[in-house]
Amino acid sequence: MLQLIQKTKSAALIAFATLFFLQNPSYAQGVMRIAAVVNDDVISAHDLAQRVRLTIATSRIPDTPQVRSRLASSILRTMIDERMKLQAAESQGIEIKDDQIKSGLQRYAQSHKINPNMLEQALDQIGVDIMILEEQAEAEIAWSIYVKRMSGQRIAVSEQEVDAAMQQIEANKGKPEYNFAEIFLPVDTPSEEANARQMAERLLGHIQEGSSFEGLARDFSKSPSATEGGVLGWVQSGNIDPNIENTLERLPIGQYSKPVRTPAGYYLLKLNDKRISGQETADEILDLGQIVLPYNSPETKAQAQQNAQYLAQQIQACETISQVAQQVPGAQGSTIENVKMSTTLPALRETLANVQKGQITFFERPNALMVIMVCDRRQAAATAEPEIAKRREIENRLRLEKIGREERRLLQQERRSAFVDIRL
Repeated sequence: MLQLIQKTKSAALIAFATLFFLQNPSYAQGVMRIAAVVNDDVISAHDLAQRVRLTIATSRIPDTPQVRSRLASSILRTMIDERMKLQAAESQGIEIKDDQIKSGLQRYAQSHKINPNMLEQALDQIGVDIMILEEQAEAEIAWSIYVKRMSGQRIAVSEQEVDAAMQQIEANKGKPEYNFAEIFLPVDTPSEEANARQMAERLLGHIQEGSSFEGLARDFSKSPSATEGGVLGWVQSGNIDPNIENTLERLPIGQYSKPVRTPAGYYLLKLNDKRISGQETADEILDLGQIVLPYNSPETKAQAQQNAQYLAQQIQACETISQVAQQVPGAQGSTIENVKMSTTLPALRETLANVQKGQITFFERPNALMVIMVCDRRQAAATAEPEIAKRREIENRLRLEKIGREERRLLQQERRSAFVDIRL
């Protein structure tokens, strides 16, 4: 009975508690108040405030008291789930080694285009202790091991399943294929409906204001694709939930959907590209040098345009990109190798279509201008074993679908048995 009372109380108190501590960060840090207790495991208000700060920075969400208070309730629920996941793993004797956490941090840095050796410095600049990220990585890794151990054959993909999927793809040749990304917010019980819907609408609002879809997917999506920024790659018609496919069919390339309700929960979708199955064209591989010039207003955009023209004139070769970028404060220069044209955004692909090796072009993305030099351009090597590669791709997709279902089932079990107390 006490557990039920505390769980009911926690939902009501989340908004007030998180609003108070996030609007009074110095007080929360000084007193180290408790934000929540999960089976005797404490989440401090200070840790919650740092996670909100990290999310705002990596997802490019406006940093206002209203935004912080809205995000806090969702992030606190995520942190509570992470504690449950870690506790479940510990109950099975699963221990995560330091080198596993280090690998997790490296993957996080790479997904956010941060030099792994500079990650701690980048976190310091936004006032976040690296321990916050280490705890998150530990929970994710431990949960992944736990799900595999507890689910066993439920997440295994048989050759027969791959055969059936291959036959369906063959039968569906000539039908559409969609390259899209997702943010998934599950609805496991009727009481979660309103919160999931509101969060989906808020995330869409942030995306429309220029926040990174991929960053929000990493921080908020409950799908296994979250670690890849929500990107699913190419999925054929008939292998997608009908509600999602109906939305993708009408969605213009490069655009985002409104919240889509499915039996599992709410989705936000980003359509990267679409094509007809069986009409794939030869791919190209590019090595690119780029300078990114962020802006946040019409005035700063005009200045970024002037700086882009200036920097483009200074670039002599790809090797000088990083050095040239240092001439303008805030500009970020880097080189990227082995970029497949087929994986780039359609608008960028169109921009790069006729840019030859050694030439420079410009590209605009939300809140940033890019100066891009093509360092090298070559045809992608033909796949020696296209059927094997296709089978691996299908096997991976089917496994991710199964893992997603098992993660939701196991987490729901943990939630039912957990004692959660939100404290002021």
